[in-house]
Amino acid sequence: MPSTPSDQGRIARAALQIVDLPLGAARGGSGATQLQLVIVRLTDTDGASGTGYTYALGPGMAATAALIEELHLPAVAGMPLAEWDRTRYRMQEATHRLGTGITRLATSAIDIAIWDLRATRRGLPLYQLLGAHRDEVPVYGSGRATHAMSTEELVAGSRSYVDEGYSAVKLRVGVRPPAEDVARVSAVREALGDGVGIMVDANERLDLATAVWMAPRLADLGVLWFEEPVPTRHIEAYRTLASRQAPPLAVGEHVLDASGFTAFTTSAPIWMPDAPLAGGVSEFLRIDALAEAHGTSVTPHFLPELHVHLVAAGRATTWLEHFPLLDDLLVETLEIRNGRAAPPDRPGHGLRWDEDRLSAHRVRRVELSA
Repeated sequence: MPSTPSDQGRIARAALQIVDLPLGAARGGSGATQLQLVIVRLTDTDGASGTGYTYALGPGMAATAALIEELHLPAVAGMPLAEWDRTRYRMQEATHRLGTGITRLATSAIDIAIWDLRATRRGLPLYQLLGAHRDEVPVYGSGRATHAMSTEELVAGSRSYVDEGYSAVKLRVGVRPPAEDVARVSAVREALGDGVGIMVDANERLDLATAVWMAPRLADLGVLWFEEPVPTRHIEAYRTLASRQAPPLAVGEHVLDASGFTAFTTSAPIWMPDAPLAGGVSEFLRIDALAEAHGTSVTPHFLPELHVHLVAAGRATTWLEHFPLLDDLLVETLEIRNGRAAPPDRPGHGLRWDEDRLSAHRVRRVELSA
């Protein structure tokens, strides 16, 4: 990447903290009750700073933080911002034999902080620095549907999104018997009518035979996409399912780099990368470019406060997912009006962490100066 005025600084301090937040009620299709994050703050010699993060719905951040402390913080402390791309590739080479996993999570946190700092130095919102071609994006409702809900509660939660102006909602399947899951989707369709989009997420809980049985029934209900019907590692199963009557297949929250998506170019036309897991902003841009080249679409997983910038700037991006995961750790959340969201206009990615809440749930903090 050519050097720009946003790249003319040098990192003076690099710090990380581990935050462990109980979620109380189970969230989403995975039923998560714990959120762990590693939050990175990079401060340059001019005093400007940027933050980035990665996360797990459960344990795992201690290992990720250990890798960042050992490899990433020493690599970026003292680094000119213009050297980040070279440094990023060097760190990937150093951890190549470790696979993706925590190595990609660690890089994600640093990369997001770098991009936040670049945009902050330019005085631009991140989406404008990335060359955004739109100022607002459509949002679908995803945070008010769990397996534990009765059908009546599921309908009520879905209707509440529509009442707020959303034009599409996502439901979860895979825990109850397949016929019951289909009946629940049918009940929501009947309640909302044909004018509201419905997405269905199985969270990798089905086997191929069950997915083959369920897919045409969901297609008959006009489902917009069938997300992670089977484990993502079962690449041939996706190809088999795509050859049958089925809604468009969606995959990607467990795919941690651009190369991983190449296995789904003909079977899953909807890709769902998660920037804080899949290499940060830099890798998300590569995934978006790959999707555009193959005629697939990108709708990122979770975290609308960050992803709103990437959807606004992407060329293959479509929807933004509303899922309130970080709300308890932020001073303010993304404003959504009538099912659409505009990126914040302040410099950087605009996430404002609640420092008191972070401190209350902080497990560990490390800082390294150049």
